[in-house]
Amino acid sequence: MARPRTFDEDAILDRAMLLFWRKGYEATAMSDLVEELGLGRGSIYAAFGDKHQLFVRALSRYLGHQDALLATAFDADGPALAQLRDVLDRLLAADAACGNAGCFSVNSIAELLPHDGEVARLAQRSLRVAEEAFARQLERAAQEGELSATITPEAGARLLLTLVQGIQIVRKVDPDPARTAAGLDSAFALLSGDASKQPAALAPAPA
Repeated sequence: MARPRTFDEDAILDRAMLLFWRKGYEATAMSDLVEELGLGRGSIYAAFGDKHQLFVRALSRYLGHQDALLATAFDADGPALAQLRDVLDRLLAADAACGNAGCFSVNSIAELLPHDGEVARLAQRSLRVAEEAFARQLERAAQEGELSATITPEAGARLLLTLVQGIQIVRKVDPDPARTAAGLDSAFALLSGDASKQPAALAPAPA
């Protein structure tokens, strides 16, 4: 009869997620996981499978946190665009908590796609969930007169999704928060059709 597990599986997944996030999939050895998680190889294999299976579960947990934020962040009260901007700020702030490691999802896409089908399916689903959430919020913005008539909610959602993914890459090179804010300011000025909200010019990025 198998002995019951004596560890918190979710806590272990969180620690594995942070390790993969910092080091990347290929650079994380099984010995790194043993040391970080405080579990023997046999316990890791028994609970989570091999390194790839553990990585997929950790990535799924990370994306689940993002999905939960998007599912609960919007309501019918208050300006729709302001709510959307706040959500993007919160998503980016959560990723900044891991230093300059970037976004775990974006890093995984860059490292493992197009050859890893499981990671591709997780990433595709997460991006679809985000784009649909953005589009619904922009539809409300359109109904309330906040969205420029020159852009559709669907096009605006694609713009924001692409911008946020790109910001995550750029921040690994230039983590200046003023640049992140300026990029979002420009996007929301375009969405609202208010040129007065365009940010002032920033100094060139460091060479």
